[in-house]
Amino acid sequence: MAKYNKMSMPLKDVKDKEFLSRKINCTGVGFGIVRIKPGKGAEYVHQHEVQEEVFMTLKGDGTIILDGRRIPMPEGTIIRVSPEVNRAIGNDSKRDVVFLCMGAVPPKNFPLGGRTLLGDGIPHRDKVPRWKKA
Repeated sequence: MAKYNKMSMPLKDVKDKEFLSRKINCTGVGFGIVRIKPGKGAEYVHQHEVQEEVFMTLKGDGTIILDGRRIPMPEGTIIRVSPEVNRAIGNDSKRDVVFLCMGAVPPKNFPLGGRTLLGDGIPHRDKVPRWKKA
C-alpha cells in the first residue's frame, strides 16, 4: 500500500454524501463530505459503540442535534462528539450546507465496514429529528 494517497473532491461536485475513506485507502479513519439542502437533514439520530466523530461546517450554516439539543453550526464550526451521544446533522437555513464528517476508533477495535464512515453505527430509526422548513 502507498504511504500516501491523494484525490480531489471540489465542494461544488458534492451532490449528497461522499464517503471518501475507502476511495483514498484509509485504514484508521473514516471521513466524508455531506451536502444538505435547506430544511433537510439526517432521517434518524445515531450513536456509536466506540467511534468518536468530528463534524465541521465547510460551507453555509448547519445544525447538529446532540442528545436532543439543537446546536447551530455556522461555517467554520468544529464539534467533537463522544460515541455514546445521539447525533444528527441537518440544515435549518435557506442555503445548502456542506459538512466534513470524520470518525475514528481505538486501533485495536477498528471495525471498518458497511457503507458509512466506519461501519459501527447504531441507527435509531424510531428517533426521527424534525428539521425546520425553509
